[in-house]
Amino acid sequence: MRKLTILLSLIVLTACSGPKDTPLPRELDKMDTIKPAMEKLTAEERELALSYIMRHTITAKIGGLFGGKEGPGIPEGMTLGKAIEEQRKFKADAAIEEAKQQALKAKLKAEREEAQKQMREAITVTLISKKISEERGYSGIVTDENLRVVFGYKNNTDKEVAGVKGYVSIKDLFGEEISGFLISNDTTIPPGQSITWTGSRSVKYSTGRSDDRKLAELPEEKYKVVWEPEMIVFKDGTKLTGPKE
Repeated sequence: MRKLTILLSLIVLTACSGPKDTPLPRELDKMDTIKPAMEKLTAEERELALSYIMRHTITAKIGGLFGGKEGPGIPEGMTLGKAIEEQRKFKADAAIEEAKQQALKAKLKAEREEAQKQMREAITVTLISKKISEERGYSGIVTDENLRVVFGYKNNTDKEVAGVKGYVSIKDLFGEEISGFLISNDTTIPPGQSITWTGSRSVKYSTGRSDDRKLAELPEEKYKVVWEPEMIVFKDGTKLTGPKE
């Protein structure tokens, strides 16, 4: 009778034990010991188990290599089954967080586009003229070449504008930027009125990505002015601005 009881206990133990009950080694160089159990898992379970192992071994140690805090290793008593479930939850939580971030990005983008639309309607900015001017030394030798630009601003509102800040991108027919200009103008613009602003920068010693020489030579029909406003401040203290990045 005692032998029968022991035999039945062994049968029950064998039936209850499966690949997911296999203890997970804490060291990466001992992972070969779980290969037979891994082969009995489904493809999805194997992927989850491997991702868990990677996250708690290699990825955890990498964090400490660059001055950060080393991540937690594989805890004592972890089994393949527990690892699979923890990784499944980790993936689900990560997907939820990613969805939240994407939703926030979409919301901020829509708000920024709406704010820029209002600011473009309030202030029109255009490129009036552009040319290359030379600077010569006493000997007559050209010491520098500058792109000289004149921008026009029109206040389309019924309030005085105290300042305008933003970016003007000059693009070719294919939508590629030729030149870009950061704008920060604090000249007061009366309601319905226009002003001009003149500026220049070196072409000969330019270190930026702008192709100012090409812009200077392009006819008006070969480029497009894209006004990307950041802030408009009115004289009464109110302002139009977009959401922060």
